[in-house]
Amino acid sequence: MARPRNTATSGNRGEESRQPSIPPMQRGVSQLLFNYLPGRTVDWEDGLAIVQLGEVRLSTGWEPDRMGAVLSEVSTLLDRWRSRGGTVDRRFPPPGEAARFTIGAPEAIDAHVLRTVLLCGACSRLVFVKPSSFRGENGRRCPSCNALRLRQLPQVFVHGCGELVPVDEWLPATKKNPDGSIEAVKRPLRCPRCGTDGQLFLPSRSERVKDMTVVCRRCNTVVVERFTARCHRCLKNILRTGRDVGSEPEAAGAGEKADTLVTRIAMRMTRYSASDSYYAQSLTVLRLDRPAVTTERDQEVETLAQILPPNRRPSAAVGGSEGLMSLVRRLRDAEVAGDTERTAQIRRLIAEAALGNQTPTRPVASASASWTVADPDIERGISESLAFRQNVTSRLARTVASEAGGAGAALLADTDELCRRLGIAEVRLVEDLPVITATFGYTRRSFEPTYEELGSKELPTELRPFPSLDERAARRILLPEATGTVPILARESEHEGVFLSLDHDRVIKWLAANGVNLGAEEGTPPIARVLRALEPVDRYSDRIWDCPTRRFVFGVVHTLSHVAMRAASRFAGVERTSISEYIFLPLMGTVIFDNSSTFRLGGMESMVKYQLPAFLSCLSREALDCLYDPDCLDHRGACHGCIHSPEISCRVFNHGLSRSFLFGGHAPWADVASDQRIVGYWQV
Repeated sequence: MARPRNTATSGNRGEESRQPSIPPMQRGVSQLLFNYLPGRTVDWEDGLAIVQLGEVRLSTGWEPDRMGAVLSEVSTLLDRWRSRGGTVDRRFPPPGEAARFTIGAPEAIDAHVLRTVLLCGACSRLVFVKPSSFRGENGRRCPSCNALRLRQLPQVFVHGCGELVPVDEWLPATKKNPDGSIEAVKRPLRCPRCGTDGQLFLPSRSERVKDMTVVCRRCNTVVVERFTARCHRCLKNILRTGRDVGSEPEAAGAGEKADTLVTRIAMRMTRYSASDSYYAQSLTVLRLDRPAVTTERDQEVETLAQILPPNRRPSAAVGGSEGLMSLVRRLRDAEVAGDTERTAQIRRLIAEAALGNQTPTRPVASASASWTVADPDIERGISESLAFRQNVTSRLARTVASEAGGAGAALLADTDELCRRLGIAEVRLVEDLPVITATFGYTRRSFEPTYEELGSKELPTELRPFPSLDERAARRILLPEATGTVPILARESEHEGVFLSLDHDRVIKWLAANGVNLGAEEGTPPIARVLRALEPVDRYSDRIWDCPTRRFVFGVVHTLSHVAMRAASRFAGVERTSISEYIFLPLMGTVIFDNSSTFRLGGMESMVKYQLPAFLSCLSREALDCLYDPDCLDHRGACHGCIHSPEISCRVFNHGLSRSFLFGGHAPWADVASDQRIVGYWQV
């Protein structure tokens, strides 16, 4: 691989190098993937300091042929980001240039002490010292009350472009020159009468920005009535490009028109650990190129395969060294579990692959012209669904429960009745869902591509890459040519989970009850009728409410998925932030899986074995319960008090959700003043 150019170096690396050196932070892979990320501000080990995380250290680097799926997904996400009004940092290379990226699992991350003003916890005195002096008792002793209570002020300024500025002796501001031009300046946090001899205090102990007034105790002068800051980086970009800067900041008022200079460069004050200060941008990709674990084809697989164009239909052939290794791992797991039937099946597949035999796919009849679907998103969904059905090991949940002794005949009958009442066609225990999880950048101020500031809407949020790898980090992974490349933190592993699918005939009946008529066509399978009626939509369902049919189909599956994640966190003993989903719309189903580690903890399996009826019973209760009802139910029917999930758990950013899809209520796409209602799936 040719040595790439260093095109994405960290913009503040020189400043960071002057900070006191501290050991790198060692964390688990999951923590380094989602929490301890470059650019984030966190507590140091002993809690006595606030540190900002810097360059990441990888344990390994992926081979180029493994990077394609991740970079393709990153490219799609960046295009979506720009199309919705956001911007991407110019230091982010085009995802098509794979040589400018390094993908791998993180093992540690560098950190430096965040240089901020110190605040006395006893008397609220503000003290300016260098981070290198903040050591030992003398460094933490207040010069006014002599108490060992000096701590860093936890407030920072953030901007939508990704800048973070701590509160220190000099704050970024602007001034108007006599010729009318605007200039970036730094104004001292200092008493105008006493100068450096002043004694600054925060009289209020509240952390609300409007209450944070700075007063000089020597002369009782109000030094700061309210903290403000301006983003110098954005101001320089505006002045360099010659854009119309509108009104001068000091003259801007509440009634001023949107998108003036003050709205573009105004920074927001927030706590260093608040969500406004850092949003990780992550993705989840299903691995599609694994060997099949079964050559059996049921009616559902046959139907989906016929809908795909002939050149996109999957082959059941098993071969290649990676395929053999995967089958050997599955054989080992089957032998440990004592599953003789699965062991014999996998041994047969290994023998065929080792002999070089190609197991041909059973001939598939040509699909009826009315079955064909031209939407690329649906074609991708069908490919993923077929890969899931043929390449992933799964077992019927009721079979697992009965074999484990967790459910007798009476409980199994109750389970079947619950599934019938809830309209669930199938529940399966998934043993090895192959998922790639990656974090590729971050934003501040907003997780969405745009944000609102001072009454101005649709201001662009900038997505930033992580600092590029230096020579030391590249040598650690034995890839010196990776120096200067942009890292993407990724983990590829097999996860355990639970698959739930809806009854196709009941879905069609429910759609008809809500005025969505798919038409009666003799010989056309229900799933083909549903897929053909779905409107095209972007991959992340940003405008799902504008699609009359898809909003129902996607909404009910997605809502069931979130309700199941909420219930599983209780019965599987896994936190909600550690449960993710993968929706298979062509199967009318979803997999909820434990993403907390690279090895299977067994929580999902234990839930299926011993708590299956209780889990199914809990679904309806979780759908009914919300902290903010009836207000939530009378609006969208989904919020953070009920079925919203963290960004790392929902790959479509909580779009298309409403509990009304399940038990009826206000139409989530309609205005709150409208009396439009929908029939719930569980009401049919």
